[in-house]
Amino acid sequence: MLSLAAGLALAVGSIAVTAPAASAAAVGTASVDCDTWKSATAPYEGYAKCTGMLGYPLEGVQVRLTCIDPRGTQWHVNGNRVGNGKTSSAQCSDNPSVGIYKVGLTRTRL
Repeated sequence: MLSLAAGLALAVGSIAVTAPAASAAAVGTASVDCDTWKSATAPYEGYAKCTGMLGYPLEGVQVRLTCIDPRGTQWHVNGNRVGNGKTSSAQCSDNPSVGIYKVGLTRTRL
């Protein structure tokens, strides 16, 4: 009888342990909405902003620019890593002849 009670207590305890893990998984399925855009005039800047992420520093976003100069040379510039609802920004160059070819973003989760 004592071993049956101990077995039931162990089973109940294991159920309690797995329930929080299921809740944590549900948090990871939240809908994240991200936007990217760039300025219309030189010196060109690019921006990225996400909402619905986990709290900072657990999850963050940074803008990733593909810059291009008049000769067609391309390179990447990354902005600052920011948390939920904040805007990451970056600038390719102070030179007004350097433009932004593409604006993207990088989301990271610790």
